[in-house]
Amino acid sequence: MAKEKPARKFGMIAHTEIASTDPVATKEFLEKVFRWDFKKIPSPAVERFSFSASGNADGSIRRTRPEESPASINYVLVEDLSSAEREIKKTGGKIVLPRVDVPRMGSFFWFKVPGGPILACWQDAPDRKG
Repeated sequence: MAKEKPARKFGMIAHTEIASTDPVATKEFLEKVFRWDFKKIPSPAVERFSFSASGNADGSIRRTRPEESPASINYVLVEDLSSAEREIKKTGGKIVLPRVDVPRMGSFFWFKVPGGPILACWQDAPDRKG
């Protein structure tokens, strides 16, 4: 019997995105070392894989863009993207990628933490399932 995923809660890491120069090699490495489960995501533009890791962590691997270095970005689930953006700016964060809408999934933006890495805020679409 499959284990049910815990409910999504605001403030949780909702998704981890890994940008790789070789998504297939990255996928194969993570499968062998950590036994993560992967599925190929249909996409005409880029090679992309979704994964499920221990502890119900979900994420994806995609190819880096030409000007981008390999990295991973954690997406924090928020209730209201606009409110989160205002709070981030007010407390010293900097928006580095403005809002992007993903049809039937949700919306996100990337921000730089003062003295730290780039993270992202994610808001689920009202009709998102799962």
